[in-house]
Amino acid sequence: MGILPLSNRQAYRGMTLIEFLIIIGIMAITAVASVSSFTSIVRNYRISGVAEQLYYQLQYARSEAVKRNATVYVSFSTGDSWCYGINVGGTCDCTTAGSCGLATTSASAPGLISLSTSGMTGNSINFEGTHGAANASGSVTLTLFGQTSLITLSISRFGNLQLCSTGISGYTAC
Repeated sequence: MGILPLSNRQAYRGMTLIEFLIIIGIMAITAVASVSSFTSIVRNYRISGVAEQLYYQLQYARSEAVKRNATVYVSFSTGDSWCYGINVGGTCDCTTAGSCGLATTSASAPGLISLSTSGMTGNSINFEGTHGAANASGSVTLTLFGQTSLITLSISRFGNLQLCSTGISGYTAC
């Protein structure tokens, strides 16, 4: 047996520069796709959280009206820096500290989610104390900035609340 040249004696080890660059490229494409999906998921959870909180706050206002046998008002300030406040006996200004006696909620990250209302007189709705009925049918719509995705909370004259969505899973379609 003769001595084999060095290239034939050693097994192939490692990878070439081209193989390494291909792997880095695949990892970069996967990372970009993951970040895009993750951002979308975070936005959907954020708007869902705001919508669920609004739903429960309106349920609270309605139950307080019946409990106190008094009219409870929910006043909205619309736009990107939105807020809403709950007060007994009259509307309140949620942009003024201490104006709303029962609760105040403001946009946690102004500009990410906008709030609009429809069917309400003066951007407020109230629940009467006898049965918790609303003074009007109306709706509150939350929209993601730069998106067509939205969640709408509808309020019936009986005070019933219903959430629906366009573009966000987990809700009935609007």
